[in-house]
Amino acid sequence: MSSTFAFGIAITSARQVLGTALIAPDKSGRLALALGILQDLTYGAAKRWIAGKDMETALAKAKEANAKGLGTILNYLGEDVKDPRIAESHFEEYVSLQRAIAEAGIDGCVSVKLTQFGLGFLDDSVVFEKARQLVEEAEGTGRMLWIDMEGSSVTERTLQIYSKLLERHKNVGVALQAYLRRSEGDLKNLMDIGGKVRLVKGAYREPSDLVFRSRREVTENYIKLMRTLFERGQGFAVATHDSRPIEEAERLHLSSPNTRFEFEMLRGIRDELKLKLARQATGWSTTCPTAKSGIHTR
Repeated sequence: MSSTFAFGIAITSARQVLGTALIAPDKSGRLALALGILQDLTYGAAKRWIAGKDMETALAKAKEANAKGLGTILNYLGEDVKDPRIAESHFEEYVSLQRAIAEAGIDGCVSVKLTQFGLGFLDDSVVFEKARQLVEEAEGTGRMLWIDMEGSSVTERTLQIYSKLLERHKNVGVALQAYLRRSEGDLKNLMDIGGKVRLVKGAYREPSDLVFRSRREVTENYIKLMRTLFERGQGFAVATHDSRPIEEAERLHLSSPNTRFEFEMLRGIRDELKLKLARQATGWSTTCPTAKSGIHTR
């Protein structure tokens, strides 16, 4: 099997949890203490999926995944940034993370949420410029940059920015959510321009007219979209822990053995299946978030 398996690591920080509150702590230090406690509680609740509280731990976990035959996708946890200073800080953290991955010789790349750079708050051109710099940085080391999909309020702008990036860079991919009714049309448009897609189910709370509501409907649409990817796509990602789509992807791959794709799962979920799939493939990857403020799998 020529597919890749991806397992994610995420990096989180207290400022990502509370947004701008960290910018102006009170003089008594009570806010800083509260943030530290909140960060510890957040990490404690999610540590099954988060590889560590800092970049160094995240990179070590990524190397461990590589040693098992899994590639890695790393990201800092957080979204919906409303402060330009925090957006710039997120960008600088991603630049550092990309460079650290390259310097450590890790088989992996990063994945970003554009609202971490202020999408929906700052002008789209500002967000595009930050994403462009990250794509070019990744391109220089022969790596991908993945763009996560978020709530439906920014879906259109995320796709517009992605399409603009794709005009000059082929090392960039974007997530599509199978629970959104619009995704079938979005996928067709992306296939028409040679886009690379990570197919996920979707997990945001959305108005009922925008999404498929039942698990059965979402799974059926996921498989429908995945079949389109096998017919028209290359370098795409099947990002799910659900056995039915995974088994269908394996079946489709048998009839399309030259199709390049990867499975992606969160760290700490179905680890035995990841290793089983990796043994059947050449060059599997694993996705990892870090909490810098650690690393999780997608």
